[in-house]
Amino acid sequence: MTTLAAPTLSDALARTGEVDLRAFHGFGGLHGGLTTALLLRAMRSAAARALRPVEVTAHLVRPITESPQLDTAIAHTGRALTLASAAATSGERPAAHATAVLAAPLDPRAPGGPAAWAEPRPTDVRPVANAERFAIPPELVPIATRFEIRPATARLPFSAADAPELCAWIRLTDPVEDPWERLLVLADALAPSYAAVLAAPRPVPTVRTSVRFVPEAATTVFDWVLVRATTTHAGADGWLTETIHVWSPDGTTLATASQLRLLV
Repeated sequence: MTTLAAPTLSDALARTGEVDLRAFHGFGGLHGGLTTALLLRAMRSAAARALRPVEVTAHLVRPITESPQLDTAIAHTGRALTLASAAATSGERPAAHATAVLAAPLDPRAPGGPAAWAEPRPTDVRPVANAERFAIPPELVPIATRFEIRPATARLPFSAADAPELCAWIRLTDPVEDPWERLLVLADALAPSYAAVLAAPRPVPTVRTSVRFVPEAATTVFDWVLVRATTTHAGADGWLTETIHVWSPDGTTLATASQLRLLV
């Protein structure tokens, strides 16, 4: 297999050559959003080509440090939806498991359809043109070189802020054509929102992520997105629940997500 000298995110997703995954690590292993995108691609490959992802849920149980083995299955195929699953094995040990709800695209404007509603994009944020770039040390998060992050509010990771929330404009500097795969990486590009209230770095790994794509994700042209992550509950046992919203610059909701994290 050909070794790629300067692999991109698209190369990592396509798995067409020997890719050094260390370039795509988050904290300690393969980035969670990229892992979920790999699993989604595998599940979509096993299902009918016309189906689009509605939601994907992944449990990340162990860091992936080498090229994973992916196994897929179709659990259900019906008129309304197809349910697929995928598992990733790294170093001969289970590392991640995902399920996806897939469905045929429907015209949201069809007569008699449900009324659409989405949480509006916040207006009290810095415009992307006025927001300064936030540099993440690549020696800590190697995949950060594939993002450009510009905080849209004053809260920053590990700044002892007044609330566990982070909000930033983010774009990928590596092109990823598939909008759903791109959104999975973007939705997981911020530091954990709970990090905003911490005064010093601590690991807050994701154990479960669940991303819901809206129909507009398939048709909206976007480069920059606004991502807001909020810790909605932090228990005394260290388990955290985080809610994430992703909007296009014109305010179109593209995806919402929920993450289960553990403060280590």
